[in-house]
Amino acid sequence: MARIVSSARGWSNIAETCLKAFIGLFLALGFALVAGFLMGLLDALYDLLRPVVVILQSIPIVSWLALAIFWWGVGFTSPVNIVFLTLFPIFTINIAEGVRNVDKKLVEMARIYKLPRDIVLRKIYLSSAFPFIVSSMRVGIGIMWKSVAVAEFMVGTSGIGRAISDAKYSINIERVFAYTLILIILGILTEKLLDLIVRRGSRYAFKN
Repeated sequence: MARIVSSARGWSNIAETCLKAFIGLFLALGFALVAGFLMGLLDALYDLLRPVVVILQSIPIVSWLALAIFWWGVGFTSPVNIVFLTLFPIFTINIAEGVRNVDKKLVEMARIYKLPRDIVLRKIYLSSAFPFIVSSMRVGIGIMWKSVAVAEFMVGTSGIGRAISDAKYSINIERVFAYTLILIILGILTEKLLDLIVRRGSRYAFKN
């Protein structure tokens, strides 16, 4: 592991994997916020799209990997899309459920007092969905690192997953363990970063 973190190639692999993982994560979160809020607010849309999202969630990652080769080829794009497709259904379902679980009395009170729509969305609906967003992010972070590593292993040309694949072919078990340990450390650091964001986000979401 010391040789990896002391080499430019090692840091390049780590940086590329992080870039792919976080691009996929933020794309999934952005699209899921829109889709989840719309599904949570509109019952007809929820009934229409929920089965589709559940089907997407049920598709195994190995199937996405096979399709990724045909759709996006081998390289940078496929791991990003695999992370997106893996996380998007998880985030969307959780956010939709969070919005649907909003306190109806608070919504009714907001209507009576004619509060602006942006305040209702931010103070009532976002506050209701916030714990669900955090919960799905906690689940998603672990899945994110696994999916990006597997995607790089199968359809990547660079990154930690590709390095593990190369180590496998050269029967370098120490390097496989070292890169696996780096993925675990990245997962722990991401969890810590999420905790920090949650603390600051809570102040914003629940601010009077």
